[in-house]
Amino acid sequence: MSQLQYLTVGNLEGVLVASNVPDESADEQKLADFCKRICQKGLNLPKNENRVLQNGSTRYMVKVVELKSDASNRAIFICVTESETLSPKLVLRDYVAFFWKKIDESTFASASTDGALNAKAQPVFDQVIKKYGKDKVAETKGKIDQLKDQMSKNVKQQLDNMENLEETEARAMDLEENANKFKQTSTSLKWKMCCVNAKWTIILVVSICVILTIVVVIGVCMTDPEACKSN
Repeated sequence: MSQLQYLTVGNLEGVLVASNVPDESADEQKLADFCKRICQKGLNLPKNENRVLQNGSTRYMVKVVELKSDASNRAIFICVTESETLSPKLVLRDYVAFFWKKIDESTFASASTDGALNAKAQPVFDQVIKKYGKDKVAETKGKIDQLKDQMSKNVKQQLDNMENLEETEARAMDLEENANKFKQTSTSLKWKMCCVNAKWTIILVVSICVILTIVVVIGVCMTDPEACKSN
């Protein structure tokens, strides 16, 4: 559903020479009949001023433009909306500007039947609908839903990160415990190795002393056998 319900432009005879219904759910015939009555009362409406007319819940923003080429004729532009979030004044301003860029006054003045300029004015309607035809409420709701989805994803990601952090902390504690055990084991092993080294050092020193003693005795005996025998 579009906020913009109906766009039309007519003359003082009540002929709607160009019309478009952006909202498919709108009652086109009802809107057209009311707009025709507005056009027929165009002489009583102030020219070049925006006038809001209300019919039930529907708002009709009307702008009467007096043709420069024919002061006795007028173009009555009408924008119909139902939503309070859409400014029909802004829509009407652009609608009028786009229309005169595409269609000149003489072409408008020569149109005498309903919808005579629909084909030529279609690019104008397309421009206006592209700019204002979106349902802002639905669009905002869609953005809110997207934001909620993104927030849900962010929360889930944060929870996953917390779980990963807990796992990381547990692994760090395990590593620390293993490091302490390794330190204790390495210290014990180092002490054992020191003891073994000391043992072998003592054995080596004693062995060397014994060997040196034997060598000295043999040397003495060889140089002085008599002294060796007496000793």
